[in-house]
Amino acid sequence: MPATRSRQGCEECRRRRRKCDEQKPGCGQCSAFNRTCRYTLRLVWGASGRNGSVRKSSAGCQPLFRGSQGRHAADLDEGTLVQQDRALPEMPTTELASSLPRRLPNGIPLSPTYRRLLSYFTGDILASLSCHPSIHQDLRQGLVPVTLESPQLMSACLALSAAGFLSRGVLSVDGVEISKILGHLQSSGLPLLRSALETGQMSETLLATCLIWCLTDVFTYRQGTSSWRIHLQGVRALLDGDMARRRSTASSSSALRSAMKHLHQLYLSLQTLPYIPPSEISELTPSGHAPTETTRKVNLEPAPSPAIDGFLGYSDELLEVLHQIDQLSRLSSDGATQPSFEADVLLGKIKAMISRDSKSPPAIAIGSPLSPEYGREFTLCHQVFQQATLIHVYRRLYHLPSGSRPIQYAVCAMQDMLSSMSQGQPCHTWVAMAMPLFTLGCEAFTEEQQGFALDKVDKLEECIRSLHVRIIRQALQDIWRVRASLGDCSGELCASQLLEKLDYNIILF
Repeated sequence: MPATRSRQGCEECRRRRRKCDEQKPGCGQCSAFNRTCRYTLRLVWGASGRNGSVRKSSAGCQPLFRGSQGRHAADLDEGTLVQQDRALPEMPTTELASSLPRRLPNGIPLSPTYRRLLSYFTGDILASLSCHPSIHQDLRQGLVPVTLESPQLMSACLALSAAGFLSRGVLSVDGVEISKILGHLQSSGLPLLRSALETGQMSETLLATCLIWCLTDVFTYRQGTSSWRIHLQGVRALLDGDMARRRSTASSSSALRSAMKHLHQLYLSLQTLPYIPPSEISELTPSGHAPTETTRKVNLEPAPSPAIDGFLGYSDELLEVLHQIDQLSRLSSDGATQPSFEADVLLGKIKAMISRDSKSPPAIAIGSPLSPEYGREFTLCHQVFQQATLIHVYRRLYHLPSGSRPIQYAVCAMQDMLSSMSQGQPCHTWVAMAMPLFTLGCEAFTEEQQGFALDKVDKLEECIRSLHVRIIRQALQDIWRVRASLGDCSGELCASQLLEKLDYNIILF
């Protein structure tokens, strides 16, 4: 009698190509022959190779953290990255959680473990990326339906959820180690994504998948590693090639379009805000070469919209200014100390924006009515980003020290604004505070300022629960330590110089 392979059975029956009755804790075959019965997590329902076969993956195929050269995040205090197994959050009894299916549209069962991960992704992870409940709702309604239909996106979303659990110190779910779950999803999901890209399947779903994998690497981030940028480069390649835009968006649901609009803003912020060592900047240019004369020209025209974006927490106009500052600072990295004409223009531009918005707060571009409390939060968030941007101009283009009057004036203004905001809660603008808080900490040269910065970074970790926030904290402490050892009491040394020596990539979004 020919052997029949069991696709959903235990490892032993699949290995022996025998029919498994899938009884637990031990199936009939294993119980009869006194074998060890073990079930592993499987969620591959698409072709992963060019021949169309399904790629087999192991639940423990690769370590979660890879080593890197130079000084590593393992130098962090004991327990900051390796923690005791904390209690797993209860499956929420919300309408959203109860609506999650037990089977995928193609009939494959969604195991309780994966349902828990998917629930955590939709209820907690997406909330930690949202400045407002309506943004959270947009992301859920747009992403969950297509996630259930797409093996590539499902693997990425579950991996991000597993990474989120690890960041919280949860080491196992339903008796299975989270690191093994994450390794399984990486070894099965990434080949699915590569296969889809190779076959020319270009859609909003693939863009979302690349970004979710990027966030997974962010949530499991270790100092000296930059694997998150590989996925970011993939998104850029899709957009630069106009592959996704060639596909008609008429067939996309309005919910998916809303979610993709927010994810595109996430992509732009990830392209603009992180600190990346100058030696690695060439990797971010489309051609991989140094900027040409064309790319050296800075567009000093105002951005089209001064409204506060509901996903970012600040305006597109301000994001464009940050991008221009980034361009100019890279071009002036040859040691020139005299500010350029473009720097003067940018300084005047940001000051004019601050003056304009203080007289008449900008509109808030969001798809639902805002309460007065949320309107105030968005306004404060936008103003904090404006002051942080002003500091970037003074520090990176004018090379002023931390103790200079213009920078300290902006630092004090930021402290007052931050103290007035709701702190440490998801679905609030505090989730957007990574860049301002890191900027504030880089210019903190008194113990009081440093304590304030660390307290606010801790509040950020409370609402995001990502390892990259701990790296931000460690980077600030290293900057202060090096400055103190060199006797730099007024912050003459720019943080970017120190970060490069310390082998840091700082993710700020």
